[in-house]
Amino acid sequence: MPKLHRLALAGCGGMGRRHLRSYRVLAEAEPGRMELAAVVDPEPERAGFVAAEAEQLLGRRPAAFGSLEEAAAAVPELAVVDIVASASAHHRIAQAAAAAGMHALCEKPMAPTVAACRAMQRAAAQGGRVLSVAENYRRDPISRLAHALVAAGAIGELRSLVDLSAGGGGSVGHAGPWRYRRTDGGPILEAGVHNADMQQFLAGAATRVSGRVRLNEPRRVYRDVPLKAFHDHYAHTNPEVAPADAPDLLLATVEHASGALGQWLYDDSVHGPGARRFTLFGSEGQIDLPGVRSGRPLQVYRDDHDGALSDADLLALVPDFALDGRTARLFGGERLARYDNAEGGLGGGADLKLLAVELAELLDAADGGPEVEVGPEVGLSAVALVLACHESSAAGRPVTLSEVIDGTLDTYQRPVNDALGLRSS
Repeated sequence: MPKLHRLALAGCGGMGRRHLRSYRVLAEAEPGRMELAAVVDPEPERAGFVAAEAEQLLGRRPAAFGSLEEAAAAVPELAVVDIVASASAHHRIAQAAAAAGMHALCEKPMAPTVAACRAMQRAAAQGGRVLSVAENYRRDPISRLAHALVAAGAIGELRSLVDLSAGGGGSVGHAGPWRYRRTDGGPILEAGVHNADMQQFLAGAATRVSGRVRLNEPRRVYRDVPLKAFHDHYAHTNPEVAPADAPDLLLATVEHASGALGQWLYDDSVHGPGARRFTLFGSEGQIDLPGVRSGRPLQVYRDDHDGALSDADLLALVPDFALDGRTARLFGGERLARYDNAEGGLGGGADLKLLAVELAELLDAADGGPEVEVGPEVGLSAVALVLACHESSAAGRPVTLSEVIDGTLDTYQRPVNDALGLRSS
């Protein structure tokens, strides 16, 4: 029988509040798996606020601390940490967790540089602890179905993909100034790492990149701007205007080991309604993916069929497709082509279910179960793809993923490593 794990939530900002709500989803679905025993944040007010929210949601108030080291010293049998602090702090918290004998779930991006990711990986390996990266886009039931369809050859040989994400509202800031700082990864890594993971989840490992990045909006406005869900409590701490020093526009061509070519545009500086598209093109058809966590179905077209395939036709193409048991229980079925998500989007039902799945998977691994799906190497590969675009832009040439992953090329990352007190790999 799985044992109870005592958990620390490290980071009490907007993402921490989202994760907190996912704990209730997990507690209701699998009672007795975890107990939130500590919350950690260097800002005492934030730690206290989230501790109070935890008491309302979970029925017990966790102790509040300024650092994970303090929490580990004061709370008996603290076994797991959920790292949801700013990306620039991920490696330090992960190292402290490993030193204290704790398993860790770390929010994406794993870290702002390859060297920081490697520091986390080494610490976990040396301590014999599990390190999982919270990458939830690939876990959406509709993403799982897309993966199964590609693997089954439902659109023939995968030839190319187009990933277009354009929004951002011009100079408007939607979270806090941290989102636009290079030391925290910047907006492309902070959000675009999802895209990088999905591209490789569906098209295979990226091998070579030719990219350009640019900073279009060197200032971000927060005055009278609605923030993303869960950031409302901290809105008053944002300045009216803050500088940005990380690129907010990326355009790249990505080559995959599968032979597929990808065209990737990520623009967080768009003035206007923007656009979203993620399409896979094969030798016999195409797959259009909907927005993640929406529950909307794939649009799949094949040469032998007029118009988009029905749900039944889609599922018939992958007779062996089935979601894992936990995801199936949470979403209501093993073979889903769509699902009802009335509370869709960020912080909605699907969002919190996917966060709960990530944490439960880590607890399974801590209990001696299967390895986590998104371990350090997978988490690093998504970070490396984003950074390869930046390094290609800095070098003025195409780059291979291997030279970014092994640290041979780190021109763009070097100032960030210096600021974080890290040596390049």
